[in-house]
Amino acid sequence: MDKIIRYGLIAFVIFFVVTSPSSAASIINRAIDGLQSVGHGLSGFVTDTVL
Repeated sequence: MDKIIRYGLIAFVIFFVVTSPSSAASIINRAIDGLQSVGHGLSGFVTDTVL
């Protein structure tokens, strides 16, 4: 059952990227921007805590 869900999810992602590449790229860019924001916040917290 776990393999079926995994393969279904992979197939959905491939289908989404093929049918709507600009939307898929936008989602990836927003995710990377979010991770960058978290990284900046975490580094600021560590810097303020250490100093």
